[in-house]
Amino acid sequence: MSFDIIVTSSVSYIKSKDCGYCHSEKDPIESGYSLDSYRNEYKRQQVEELKKYPNNATIGFTIFLCSPQCYEQLMNRGFRRSGSFLYRPDLLRNCCRLYTIRTNLGFIKHPSKGQRHTINRFEKFIKDEDGKDIKKGKHVPGKPFNIKEHILNLEKDVNPSRFRTEICSTEFSKEKFALYKKYQTRVHKDKPEKVSVNSFKRFLCQTPFARQFSKHSEKYWSNLNTYWKSGTFERSRPDDILGPIHECYYLDDKLIAIGVLDILPHSLSSVYFIWDPDYAHLGLGNLSALHELVLTKMLGKEYYYMGYYINDCPKMNYKAKFGGEILDICKRKYVSLDQAASFVEQGRLAVFQDNDNKYSVNVPLNELEIDDSVIGQFDPDAVLTNVAEEIYGTNGGAFQKVAATVSKICLKLPALQVLNLEAYRQAEYWEDGEGLLSLPMVSPGLIPLWQMNEWIDDGIFKRLIRNVYLYDGDQSFERFDADKDWQKLREVFDLLRLLGPKVFEKPILFTI
Repeated sequence: MSFDIIVTSSVSYIKSKDCGYCHSEKDPIESGYSLDSYRNEYKRQQVEELKKYPNNATIGFTIFLCSPQCYEQLMNRGFRRSGSFLYRPDLLRNCCRLYTIRTNLGFIKHPSKGQRHTINRFEKFIKDEDGKDIKKGKHVPGKPFNIKEHILNLEKDVNPSRFRTEICSTEFSKEKFALYKKYQTRVHKDKPEKVSVNSFKRFLCQTPFARQFSKHSEKYWSNLNTYWKSGTFERSRPDDILGPIHECYYLDDKLIAIGVLDILPHSLSSVYFIWDPDYAHLGLGNLSALHELVLTKMLGKEYYYMGYYINDCPKMNYKAKFGGEILDICKRKYVSLDQAASFVEQGRLAVFQDNDNKYSVNVPLNELEIDDSVIGQFDPDAVLTNVAEEIYGTNGGAFQKVAATVSKICLKLPALQVLNLEAYRQAEYWEDGEGLLSLPMVSPGLIPLWQMNEWIDDGIFKRLIRNVYLYDGDQSFERFDADKDWQKLREVFDLLRLLGPKVFEKPILFTI
């Protein structure tokens, strides 16, 4: 039997005072809260739990294996990976709103002056030093600036020893680690003793993908580097070019940058980018994004996933320069940045409704049903409204009946009746999961408990968890039996809420 995903830890809800984005220093400070009702409560200072700055709140778990197809599905549920750790934020309680963002060259119909300058500056630098005469001149208005053509010509027009990019495996090398350490200590100000070989391997070399997607022959890598630049893959759209890669940038045969990327069935996903601070003047970060947009198209992929977009964080909101769309984790639909801009400004949570789903403003709404069958997009011409306040605000409908729903679930699943139900009489914004669930009862993107309750009634829950297998520690596994193992049932229940039913349509191995 083959598994699409092998999970090696329980789902964890991780809270921390340390946020690498806002550092608990937002201005105004109440903008750390996701919705205006909580911001107003913070300013009133009358609710003890809302008198302090919100935590960094992350939901995650460790995996041993995940197929590229499965990981792409999980990206469309808001997940990212750090090595083999899959995570996503609790958008309601986290101090920053991290929205999955994706784009492609089609979103940049008219390259900005800054984008043209980034490419022209680098082109001039590598050709000047190569002894070639570069004619200086400004962009002619009305004349199209073809990003794809300019990026590809960067390597065509110079000697490879001057500048080249090479796609290779994610295996460790001393050269890669030296650049990583230089970048982390000089750009991110990490202490040198904290930047270890093990942390580099764990973060940027280890992957959850099977050997068939990561271990290839020298001929494979040679063909990949040759054919993507020639346009072969753009025309043929091969489905066997999958897996993690390092794309290395060389200047005068010296490694100056590394793009850590995942090639997935329909997309290219950026994991991390490292650059030599000695070449900060070349704008390698912006150049790499443009380069990876072109790589996406040349590999025959539809979207370039740039990680997370945070509207009120300069480290992350620069991604809007490349156009694209962000994920509404509750509707499982993407919305263009142009449409979403006014709703997510100043770090607000947004749950979108279009004019086909009209709800009365200020009327409490229950959590919306999560449809895992498709990943959609909002009509770019639709009139959108934000119903996050009506669902998740201080008077939102999501909190009003959830405790009663938990009680019903416990009664329907006899294995859970041994747990104490007294803890579930009330659900609150600051409740972060104890007792039955290690996850909050209410959190954007989790399968709502009312929906889980319906699945139990309809037999869907029982059908889905029959695809869960447990590893017994002796190189064998057995099908999970919910009736005899209530402790594992709790963990499987959490995992289903987090990953959604589509992942559970195929066998899952749980090794805890």
